[in-house]
Amino acid sequence: MLYRFDNFVLDAENFELRLDGITQHVEPQVFDFLYFLLQHNGRVVTRDEIIEKVWHGRIVSDTTISSCVKSARKILGDDGELQKYIKTSRGRGFQFVGTINSDAKPDNQKPHADYQKVTSHINKSTVTYLVITGLVFIIGLLLYNQYTITGGGINDSTSQETILSGAPYTIAVMPFVDLSADGTQEYFGDGISEEVLNVLTAVNGLEVTSRTTAFSLKGQNLSVPEISERLNVNYIVEGSIRSSGDRIRITAQLIDANSDSHLWSENYDRELVDIFAIQDDISQQIADSLKVELIGNSLGREAPTTNMEAYALYLQGHQLFLNRGTDDIAKNIENLENAIDLLEQSVSLDPIFAEAWADLATSNIILPSYFDEDYSFEKVAPRATEAANRAISLDPNLSQAWAVKGFIHLNRFQFQDAQSSILRATELNPNNETAWLWLGLHFAAVGNQDKAMEAVEKAIKISPSVAINHSASGIISHARGEIEKAVGKMDKAIIEMGFDAGRPDRALVAVWNNNIDRAREEMLGFFKSYNQTSGTELANKLEIYAKAYSDPALHDQVNILLKKDIANGFDTTFGLFMLQDGAKIVHNYETTTANKGFNLARIYYPLARPLFKQNIFKNFIIKIGLLTYWQNNEFPYFCKAIGESDFECET
Repeated sequence: MLYRFDNFVLDAENFELRLDGITQHVEPQVFDFLYFLLQHNGRVVTRDEIIEKVWHGRIVSDTTISSCVKSARKILGDDGELQKYIKTSRGRGFQFVGTINSDAKPDNQKPHADYQKVTSHINKSTVTYLVITGLVFIIGLLLYNQYTITGGGINDSTSQETILSGAPYTIAVMPFVDLSADGTQEYFGDGISEEVLNVLTAVNGLEVTSRTTAFSLKGQNLSVPEISERLNVNYIVEGSIRSSGDRIRITAQLIDANSDSHLWSENYDRELVDIFAIQDDISQQIADSLKVELIGNSLGREAPTTNMEAYALYLQGHQLFLNRGTDDIAKNIENLENAIDLLEQSVSLDPIFAEAWADLATSNIILPSYFDEDYSFEKVAPRATEAANRAISLDPNLSQAWAVKGFIHLNRFQFQDAQSSILRATELNPNNETAWLWLGLHFAAVGNQDKAMEAVEKAIKISPSVAINHSASGIISHARGEIEKAVGKMDKAIIEMGFDAGRPDRALVAVWNNNIDRAREEMLGFFKSYNQTSGTELANKLEIYAKAYSDPALHDQVNILLKKDIANGFDTTFGLFMLQDGAKIVHNYETTTANKGFNLARIYYPLARPLFKQNIFKNFIIKIGLLTYWQNNEFPYFCKAIGESDFECET
């Protein structure tokens, strides 16, 4: 049947849209959408009707529908403002409002065969199957696109590196939307997205946006072009999940952001119980669809667990752990406490679940970072060490477990072991942003600021939206004496990204710049964020602290104030550095409940360098093994060896 309107002809029998007799390129789903509107000319068709007819009942997001409508309008020379042919009925659906040739009569012809749902049992785990299947289609599509561009054949003996060389393949995997009736499966959707992302990172030539960066846009309801611009990617993977009883439906789709068009979409209906039947079949499909060597070992990896209850607990704990830095101090601690509880339940159900052990180790070891006296490093380190060792014994190639071991070594001043472990973590997973950050902070702690900056810049490249990465870069710039750069980076983290934990370091820069008011305001903001104290009394105390750096007459008063702060459990970093008292600084490093290794980075600040002239501080440096590390590696740029057992530093 032919549908004529203005200079267009839609040929339903030959699936063509012609303009002035010239066939236009129209994607199948866009053609089906136009055909469906023309069949119901003059009537508003609902989104549900469109989904049923065009996507055959599969779950698709509003973004997908909007993208299809936009493509249809673009082909017809229409747009959302003009609405010459396709009119939006807000909240209801869409209507074709053009004038159609009167001989055209609607029919019930289906432009394509009905979609057949896949309803099979799965071997090993639902998630592993979904990751593998999603990966096959996604990478297959990308490789197919390159194949059509270059004119090559799918059976060419071309390596992955050759196929992808020079191709601007940048991709973001967005969090899968939870469409479950009770809205409680968000963690599962996030987990599916993260698993797909993790496997895609194994593909050479494919730049995958980090989970943290992609998920920073979660809930913002952005269009595909907006996501593409924000994340600087040209491919986007998005999807949704819907669960009911013991079944789950997952929809995934790959979008070319440059043309805002769909390259591939698929729907999976699966059972969540007794699902152990078709792993071999899946593997065969992969072998038939793609050469295994194109994607390395990621396709053949074992499921992390065969216990789905343990996996669900792990996913919930994992999401709480990842959300630890998104709220105030009390909420961050609560998230970690709940994560630890869920992860402990997970490993109790499956004691050989390596990823759960690694997350359990990480959740424990970062608790002291939140200045909570209930969680000292010495209290959590044994639990974290045990969990990290269990994870590594189960999977020696688990990057995050090695990063935790390095973190623990650093906070015990075992500098060489810390460096080896964290480097191992970055080698095992070059996209482990946390490992790169921790490596940078390790080098900052031992005074190698050049290597520190190199590592932190890699963390920023992987996750530019993570505030602590920019704060760490500011700390390193400050230690290098690049004060203006340090201010810009710290202000970005604090003001633009809300990283209140970076305020004490910004206050120390302000003191060095003799900006007492700014130093006081930064520390007020810090204490307010951490709910430690507030008010005029605090402001006056902080002003005394800041002035004491250049006025020794205030030191006695500062000592009295510090004694009260210590008794009340307040953070004393700022006041201690204002005193420049080596004995007190050493005592703080030896007794603090916080993660002390990373705090060593502050001793290289210009305002702290006079400490190196004090024997008690020099002896501390020797005692904790820093001098030995420097002798075996590299001295800070302002220090040098004196004989075989001494050193001196410029102030």
